[in-house]
Amino acid sequence: MTAKPVWLWFVLLVLLAAGCRQSDVTPTASLQIELRVEPTPPTVGDAVLVVTLTGADGQPVSDATISARGDMSHAGMAPVLADLDIGDNGVYRLPFRWTMGGDWFVDITATLPDGTTAARRFDLTVAS
Repeated sequence: MTAKPVWLWFVLLVLLAAGCRQSDVTPTASLQIELRVEPTPPTVGDAVLVVTLTGADGQPVSDATISARGDMSHAGMAPVLADLDIGDNGVYRLPFRWTMGGDWFVDITATLPDGTTAARRFDLTVAS
């Protein structure tokens, strides 16, 4: 095998790995994001993600757009996505569907009207 095909395979492998990488999500100090799941404990099927958003002053924030991305902790599963832009006193209720039992992580991102974003990751176990 010549050096050129080996080099090409290496580049393709690096690009593939970069495309599969999940972004890191960290909490911010300016907005507090809390998550509760209904029903509790989470089970496969329909659910509601109840996201509570408060500002640094502890006051509810109801004018954000909330996005949720649920991924299994192992590769190969399609993510579950949900968005909502209407909150009631800082509480957002996003319909969600757990597609399989096991370990999940849910990334919640809040975007304020001025474009400011905050995000937090939650680890969950979904029963079969």
